Amino acid sequence: MQSKIGDLKNDLVGDTPRWRRKPDQRPKDILDGALTEFRAKGFKGARIEDIAAQAGLSKGSVYLYFDSKEDILKALVDSTVKPITEALNGFATQSLIALPEAPLGNAANTLRTMLHFAANKILDPKISAVPLMIIAEAGNFPEFIQTYRDEVMEIVMAAVESVISKGISSGEFRKLDPHLTMRSLMGIMIMQIIWNGVFLRANEKPIPAEELMNAHIDLFLNGACAHQEN
Repeated sequence: MQSKIGDLKNDLVGDTPRWRRKPDQRPKDILDGALTEFRAKGFKGARIEDIAAQAGLSKGSVYLYFDSKEDILKALVDSTVKPITEALNGFATQSLIALPEAPLGNAANTLRTMLHFAANKILDPKISAVPLMIIAEAGNFPEFIQTYRDEVMEIVMAAVESVISKGISSGEFRKLDPHLTMRSLMGIMIMQIIWNGVFLRANEKPIPAEELMNAHIDLFLNGACAHQEN
């Protein structure tokens, strides 16, 4: 506690003009610094003092906003992953009420929109670092993992599954198991996050998100769409 007070005192009297100029920016600066440290050293290896240094703050100032590294990780999920979740759920909701001639009026177009949006967002290394950390730390924070599943994974899975079910009901897709089909469709995204974050070689470029999704959607739709018999 004494250390925290001392660090805070240094903030109040020392030369740290960055946070004085942008007091409302401090939480974002901390999260940006945490992401840099988490990507470089992993969640376990990152230290609060190094996160603070990245943000241009003292260690004590970080504790004014976050109680621990775990709290910082939760805030990173809220700021990077949850907006993607909300957008995907919005696409699915629009599709369910849209007229057939509307852009999201058929299931195939909606799935294309959702997958391209998700890939372009989640395959950004700055964002994909967050789910990679969730996977890496799963055994250490089981309650947080369950929260992540409930507030992220379940919402996305339900959104994608609802669009697939709409396509089956309308006759656009052939009779499929909506849940298993959703798992197959989403699996490529999870695989690519792990591939880019773990298996990609130093001199290897990742497959562009657009290229990957075009190939995956083409393969999926050619297998899922109902074909008229001659």
